[in-house]
Amino acid sequence: MYGIYDDIVGATEKALDCFDETKELLEYPEVQADKAYYLSILSKYNNLKFLKDRLSALKSSLEEEKECLAMLADATSDEERAVIYEEISNLKRVASEQSAHLADALGCKRVEERAYCRFKFKEVSSKFGVALYSLIKIDLLSRGAKIADEKIENAKGGYVEEISFIAEGEDVITRLSPLVGAHKVNTKTKSEELCFAVTPSARVEKVKESDLKIDLFHSHGAGGQNINKVETAVRITHLPTGLSVVCQDERSQLKNKRRALETIEKRLKDMSEQAEKKRIEADISAQYSRKNTPLSFDATTNTLSDTRLKAFAKIPFPLDEAQFTQYINGLTAL
Repeated sequence: MYGIYDDIVGATEKALDCFDETKELLEYPEVQADKAYYLSILSKYNNLKFLKDRLSALKSSLEEEKECLAMLADATSDEERAVIYEEISNLKRVASEQSAHLADALGCKRVEERAYCRFKFKEVSSKFGVALYSLIKIDLLSRGAKIADEKIENAKGGYVEEISFIAEGEDVITRLSPLVGAHKVNTKTKSEELCFAVTPSARVEKVKESDLKIDLFHSHGAGGQNINKVETAVRITHLPTGLSVVCQDERSQLKNKRRALETIEKRLKDMSEQAEKKRIEADISAQYSRKNTPLSFDATTNTLSDTRLKAFAKIPFPLDEAQFTQYINGLTAL
């Protein structure tokens, strides 16, 4: 029901089984009379209340995301769809943060996150962007994350113009989000932009059998004597979307069913991938428009500055691996 968050939701709900009982204990006079016991129960209640509030926030974000997905069908313009896609991306990030809080509180393994990342450079900013990507890649791999679908595109001038990749692992969105935006790369004569965007990337989920309605009927095409005696034709309807596929070319009901399933799965996959691609592009465009960020580079002195952290003002760039880890840890702690 909650996709990749099913496990964390289930674990939290199990932990909350004793929430009402704990709350009632605080009202008992005999509990209140024993100060040490009362404080231990109060501490337990506060921890459970934290879990309850976080779980509510996570479920709310996931429900809002479903509502936004439903709104896409009624959107009448590209502008309206772009706003909805951006909201979906924001809700995905909020859900990721809430699940991380729950995992920490429960002391369990965090949810694996999957993010699509893209850099965009100009001629001067390219050198800094490529170095930043190299540091990001080293940091993620050192934490057990995986890097996939890495693509590097060169401009006509020969410099790297764009880098994109998918990062998958624990905390990848949390660690990369502080680096998002259009950052200034200053030279003596001009200022260029180094753009970086990170957006949650969802895997296409398998079609659930409970979402399918299968109808059998007599075929009306070629196929021999068996065609009008047995219900060999198959119609499969995907109830959430209304998408329907009919297959009656084979003489065997089983073969028609298999072909219909393959066809509807492919069409649903194509629809999901197209919708996800539009959401990603809208989110990246919004992130690239974030100007005057706290992070900037100076091409004349080869330095990095980030006004969010005092220790990282005019520091030589590229950073070494240990400095970069310290830098990212500092940003995520803000």
